[in-house]
Amino acid sequence: MAFPITGKQEAAFHQPGTEITGATNDPSALNERVLTLDSLMISDASIAEVDELMAYWPARQEITRELGRALAYEYDKRALRIVYAASVNTTEPLNKDINTGRIGASVTLGTDYTGADATRQEKGDALVNAIFDARIAMEKKDVPTDNLYAVFGPDDYYAITQSSRAINADFAGGYGANGTIASGETLRVAGIPLYSSNHVTQADYSLVAGDNNAEYAQDLSKCHGLVFHRDCMGVLSLLSPALQVTSGDWNVSHQSTLLVARQALGMGVLRAECAVNISVA
Repeated sequence: MAFPITGKQEAAFHQPGTEITGATNDPSALNERVLTLDSLMISDASIAEVDELMAYWPARQEITRELGRALAYEYDKRALRIVYAASVNTTEPLNKDINTGRIGASVTLGTDYTGADATRQEKGDALVNAIFDARIAMEKKDVPTDNLYAVFGPDDYYAITQSSRAINADFAGGYGANGTIASGETLRVAGIPLYSSNHVTQADYSLVAGDNNAEYAQDLSKCHGLVFHRDCMGVLSLLSPALQVTSGDWNVSHQSTLLVARQALGMGVLRAECAVNISVA
């Protein structure tokens, strides 16, 4: 599926008596991004009938749940790799000067985070500053300020909660308004909702059979956080997550039940300027 990229339009003063022909924005800057569907993604398991009968726990129920989680985890990993791909994209999509800057951005954490003696509170303060830097970088590129999100790994998410300002009543506008140590959460920093994921930091990924988008191949080994607007990426969904279960002759010939969780989707970068990664050098 192709998604159009439209640039900014320029304004000019009109002189009385001059015909308006659309020349102010002729030619307009236009481009497109094409997202491609990946191969069918499955997570499957076979449960022998005799094993299911002997099990003292609901085997089919538990395995079905885990198959669904497998699809969800893979979706999450791929989505975060695409957000990161947007943040490191340095190719300008449009050729008019008014549209320059439509590329991703990175914020590098300093020694206040990477230092051997850095405390969890100091790391949290460094991450808070990095979130503000990320928001500033996006606002300078006219990225919308609604639908912004920030995702960190558990270590960094809870470091933010233990920072000196994120949930401090003097900064957060009232006790508990932005989270508490007791609840172990921080709702927002710089007006951006915070979330935790185990997949923010990932090993270098190489494409495998079934990957139809080169942007999946990213190295997130030094990434500690991603701040982004929802427009940074697109998702094609041909088949929503669903479960298939065999019956009849298959179960008779195999004396087992085959469970297959499946989904068909594709992901890609749409607006690179809508993503910022927070990483160490």
